[in-house]
Amino acid sequence: MIRKTAIITGAFGDIGKATARKFAQNGYNLALTYLNSFDTELLSELKGYDIDVLALHCDQTSESEIINFVSSAYKEFENIDVCICCAGKAESSKLLSDKQTDEIDDIISSNLRGTILFNREISKRFLSNKHGVIVNVSSIYGEFGGSMESVYSACKAGINGLTKSLAVELAPFVRVNAVAPGLIQTKMTIGLDRQTIEYCKNQTPMGRVGEPDDIANIIYFLASDESSFITGEVVTVSGGALRL
Repeated sequence: MIRKTAIITGAFGDIGKATARKFAQNGYNLALTYLNSFDTELLSELKGYDIDVLALHCDQTSESEIINFVSSAYKEFENIDVCICCAGKAESSKLLSDKQTDEIDDIISSNLRGTILFNREISKRFLSNKHGVIVNVSSIYGEFGGSMESVYSACKAGINGLTKSLAVELAPFVRVNAVAPGLIQTKMTIGLDRQTIEYCKNQTPMGRVGEPDDIANIIYFLASDESSFITGEVVTVSGGALRL
């Protein structure tokens, strides 16, 4: 049996870790990016599923690092079946009028420009091979916007537009979808105060905050053959919340 291989960017964040585990459990070889933190325990755990794992530093604000990572992944595995773009960063919670231009540029460069460049580089290979699936991680804020997170919201709205446009460009050979999480229990949200958490729970019909596995499960579905007629979609995974 020829193993499939998945690229996961931001694989050492909470959603990235859950996604890596999900794909490893299902026999995928993995090519993972990290920026600051490298989790040796996770790496050992993943290799315990008897798969091959490549983990390389990749700064999404650097075009050359993105190009080099994709090239290294193909050199290691020869073929890639899935690319999941999880990498991104949170925005400081303050009014847009109080943000400096360099703060704005940093969020756009990491969250939007980096995702676009990764999509560009992997789509070259996928289109050439007439095979592949891209799953981008967006946010509920990409549709409804988040107060005090206007730049982050703009980036996620851009990822939604990218996903829909690229799906048309690459069809019928390559599928492109996005997942838009609601409030998920991660390091990005752990600093929220109890009042904010309770408000979000009250806005969520399911009555709880989401877990990284909730997102990993839908990412895996969108990457699988079971979703072979789904492309250009942004799937909201928010426990029924319409707005947070």
